[in-house]
Amino acid sequence: MERLCRGGAERDHIIGVRIRSTGGETKLFRDGDYPVLRGTALLLDDQTAYLWTTGYVPQLDTYIGPETPNPLHITVMKSKNAKPDIRTVLADIMGLTKINYNSCNFNDGLPVTVRFARMVGDVLTMGSAKGEERQPFKFYV
Repeated sequence: MERLCRGGAERDHIIGVRIRSTGGETKLFRDGDYPVLRGTALLLDDQTAYLWTTGYVPQLDTYIGPETPNPLHITVMKSKNAKPDIRTVLADIMGLTKINYNSCNFNDGLPVTVRFARMVGDVLTMGSAKGEERQPFKFYV
């Protein structure tokens, strides 16, 4: 992140955002018993929020999920040449949860950028069939 900020031009707007899954410590219900609406945000301050990227979808009249949805914890960490609006950051994240063309899921809850990075990390740490600790990097290029 530091290198990107130093290398950017003065007109560039670079914003560092941390997206963390929550383990269920924060739950929100609608009308006491129903899952929260997908896209609901709880703003904690101007840099931190909870965002429910899964939940009840009125267009489908259902909630696609096995349990009460958990939010993502969003924090704007650093910005260069911009004072980002947390609402704009949350809207961008919601948009990224809809465009995973490599999956048949309607909304899997994580932005495609985070989901893809995790999948690449899983492949890179996978052991080889020969019992070696890691595959040589040339197999991934």
